[in-house]
Amino acid sequence: MRKYSILVFFLLLAGITYAQKNGLVKGIAYDTMGKQPVPGATITVLEKKDSSLVSFTMTGTDGSFEVKGLANGDYRLLITHTGFHNSNIPFNITDTDKQANLGTVVMHDRSQMLQEVVLSGEAPPVTMIGDTLQYNAGSFKVQPNASVEQLLKKLPGVK
Repeated sequence: MRKYSILVFFLLLAGITYAQKNGLVKGIAYDTMGKQPVPGATITVLEKKDSSLVSFTMTGTDGSFEVKGLANGDYRLLITHTGFHNSNIPFNITDTDKQANLGTVVMHDRSQMLQEVVLSGEAPPVTMIGDTLQYNAGSFKVQPNASVEQLLKKLPGVK
């Protein structure tokens, strides 16, 4: 009789342990620019408080993902893929809500997010470095194919 009570105790303990880790998060990674799902993205579930790794998986060919076996708590879902910006989504698993359905998670294309960069600057015509004067020859107008002598005549302070 004692053997059966120990067996029942361990079965109940296993059932309670399983019940505590039956949370689920799922969704679909989707690229709105290309109007298609994102296959092969890395899905990482992290603890929200200290970013420790809980579980990870990859999206399927249809962009869908599902992570099972989550205990109750607050989590952060990190979706990464080369060519896309990372997405961070907080979610939680509770006794009343064991399933977090994130729906369609928008991935922003990294190449589409870049803007044009224009560098502009103007060099001063004359710079004094210590006791030396440095002239910027491009700041002084001379005729095309002019000689160095004509350029030197335009420089202030040069005779």
